[in-house]
Amino acid sequence: MSSENQHHLPTSTAYDLWSTVYDTDGNVLQQLDDKYIATHLPPLITPGNTIIELGCGTGRNTLKLAELGAHVLAVDNSRGMLDKLEAKILENKDLKDRVEVFVVDLNTFLAVSDGGDEDGFKTAVEEKKNNISGVVSTLVLEHLTLSTFFSVVSNILPPSGWLLLTNMHWEMGAISSAGFNDPTSGKKVKPVSMNHTKDEILAEAEKWGFVVDGGVEEEGIRDLEHAKGFGRRAEKWVGVLMHFGVVFRKV
Repeated sequence: MSSENQHHLPTSTAYDLWSTVYDTDGNVLQQLDDKYIATHLPPLITPGNTIIELGCGTGRNTLKLAELGAHVLAVDNSRGMLDKLEAKILENKDLKDRVEVFVVDLNTFLAVSDGGDEDGFKTAVEEKKNNISGVVSTLVLEHLTLSTFFSVVSNILPPSGWLLLTNMHWEMGAISSAGFNDPTSGKKVKPVSMNHTKDEILAEAEKWGFVVDGGVEEEGIRDLEHAKGFGRRAEKWVGVLMHFGVVFRKV
C-alpha cells in the first residue's frame, strides 16, 4: 500500500478511530489471540483476586476476566475504546462491580502525575496490592518500548505474581504492523508500532525480574485449510507466524 493511502497517527488517536470497527473488522491476529487466551487464561484466575489489564481496549478480555470471577482494573489510553467497554459493562450489570476502568498512558505512568485517572489507578493498585495476582496484556506491547512496559508491570505486580503477555509475532512484524482501514477516509490508519523479537522480549523481562512459566508459543496460519476458520483475510497470512504468547512469573 502506498504511503499516500496510509495515515500514521499517535497510538491513542488511532485507536479512538479504530474503536468504531474494532470488534467487527475480522482481525485475524485477534482471533489467534482469542484461542491463546481461552487456553491459558482460565487456569491462572483465582476468583475474588484482582487482575490488572494493561491495554484493555473494548474489553475483549476484560469481560472474560470478570466472568471468571476476577476483580479487574482495566487500563487503556484510548477514550474511544474505553467507551465501548463501558457500554458493554452497562449491558451486563452483573459484572459492573467487578470492573474499574481508567484512562492511563503507560508511557508516563511512572512519572509524577497531576491528578485524574492515572492517580485513581495508582490509588486502586495501592489499595488492592495484597490481592493482585496477575497482569494481562494482549496485543499491546508493539506500541511501547520494552523498558517502558516491563518497568510498569514490575511496579504494579507483587512478587510471585503472573504476567500473561501476547503480541504480534516478530515475523509478522517484519512485514506489517497494527492498523485498520478507516471506513470514513478510506485510508489505512496505523498507530505507533515497534517490532520486538523473542530474544529482546525475554532479555528485557529478565532484567525486571520475570521468568518464563511454561513455554513460549508461536502461532500463525498454517495452510489454506487452516485459514478457512479465520475468515477471508487469513489467506494472505498462510505460512507466516503471527502471534506470540507467554506467561511470566515475577521472582
